[in-house]
Amino acid sequence: MKKCMIGKRYGSLVVIEKVKISGKPKTYWRCQCDCGNTCTVEDSHLKNGHTKNCGCRRRIRIQEKRLDLTGQRYGRLVVLGPAAELTEKKEGTMEQSGSSEGDRADRPGRMSDYWLCQCDCGKQCICRKENLRSGVTRSCGCLQEAQRKVNMKKAIHFMDGTCVERIACRKTFSNNTSGHREVYRRENNRWRASIGFQGKSYNLGSFATYEEAVQARLDAEKRLYDPFLAKYREKNS
Repeated sequence: MKKCMIGKRYGSLVVIEKVKISGKPKTYWRCQCDCGNTCTVEDSHLKNGHTKNCGCRRRIRIQEKRLDLTGQRYGRLVVLGPAAELTEKKEGTMEQSGSSEGDRADRPGRMSDYWLCQCDCGKQCICRKENLRSGVTRSCGCLQEAQRKVNMKKAIHFMDGTCVERIACRKTFSNNTSGHREVYRRENNRWRASIGFQGKSYNLGSFATYEEAVQARLDAEKRLYDPFLAKYREKNS
């Protein structure tokens, strides 16, 4: 009676042959799906309509529901296609962004949420769908780097070839051993002080004590730096 099921159709499945599965007393059938795949289905699942295809219908429904971002532009990025499909074809050739701008494909989440993108700078990166659509990700990371350089330029100001921030900051550098900038002990145990300004270095003299050398340096800062900074502030106020 079971053999007569061979050749019968149940939904998208056509029964090919009976299958014996070790350790399972129930009857199973190998079926050919209309999509071309084969699958093994329990006898009762075929008869009661529980299983009507190999699972391809569910995959199709998921694909239909998935928003296709291919060809869409987000900032500097153009979406090439689903990351799961394209990276399988070009495995080992993709560049992944490790910056805060880009997304890493090894982060938790479904691969269907990730898309392979081409950045205007020439690099490729894998990005999350949500980050693209919300504007969180707009480049492979190069946009953030470019903005960082712009911010650095804005933070540093020059006048007459002199960096304003450098002379305005009177802090001692970490590699300074004397405790004060451009004050150091000579081999004869005397202290020397100097100051740099507008590309020139001025020797302030040799002193018997450290305190004298520091005071000479402070006097030179007031004489050279303070008028320069006052002029800069007046010019940019």
